[in-house]
Amino acid sequence: MFNPRILVVDDEMIVCESCQRILDEEGYEVEIALSGKEAFEKMKSNPFDIVITDLKMPGIDGMEVLKTLRKEYPDAIVIMITGYSTVETAVEAMKLGAFDYIPKPFT
Repeated sequence: MFNPRILVVDDEMIVCESCQRILDEEGYEVEIALSGKEAFEKMKSNPFDIVITDLKMPGIDGMEVLKTLRKEYPDAIVIMITGYSTVETAVEAMKLGAFDYIPKPFT
């Protein structure tokens, strides 16, 4: 059975740890990255099947993560999460190829 590898990208450690705990309990292999730069480094060394990324992060934001992943890892599924949900950012993320767009807080 295929068990996807998941990378959670968020500049807030609590969000990363919460997502990792929940996904670990479901049996997924999960790693975390605290920045877009760290996410790219981890993808280069061992690509992930699914990337869950925050929209608003210092430095490389979630939209840039999405654009780069769509170009360099077209088979990776990218899910956007954000505490600053707007219709405009949701539409932009979906147009850029996000699989889903989930406002925070979520369960």
